[in-house]
Amino acid sequence: MTTLFQETIEHLLKSHNLLEEFQNKDSFHVRFEKQGYQPLVIERHGEMISVAHYFEQNGDLIADPDVELHYPSWVPTGITQAFFGYRSKFIERDGKTYVDTRFHKDVSSFLSMWARNIKAQGWAEGGRVSDD
Repeated sequence: MTTLFQETIEHLLKSHNLLEEFQNKDSFHVRFEKQGYQPLVIERHGEMISVAHYFEQNGDLIADPDVELHYPSWVPTGITQAFFGYRSKFIERDGKTYVDTRFHKDVSSFLSMWARNIKAQGWAEGGRVSDD
C-alpha cells in the first residue's frame, strides 16, 4: 500500500528525473533547495531511506526532522526531531528487541502532515537540486 508520503517523495524525485536512479542504485543522495525553506535531503543506503530537512546552528548542520524508512516498503523505522530526540520503532533492552506499538501510528500521521506540507510548498515544481 502506497502512502501519501511515499507518493509525495517519489513525485518529487520523478519531477527532477531522479526516481529511477533512487530505485535502482544502492546508494543515492540528493539535496533540494527552495527559497524560504530549509534544504530537503533524500538518501537511500540499501534498505534504508532517509528524508530530512536541515538547518544550521552554530556552524553545525542539524536534521529536523529526519525520518528513516525501510526500502522498498517505505515503513518508518526511526525519526529524529531536534527538540524530541531520536525515536525508534525497535527498542533494545536487556539483550532483547521490542517493538514500540504506538510508533507506526504516531509517525505515519506525522509523515502524512509532512507530505501535505511538501506538496503545498511546491518542492516538485519549484525546488532545485543543489550541488552540495
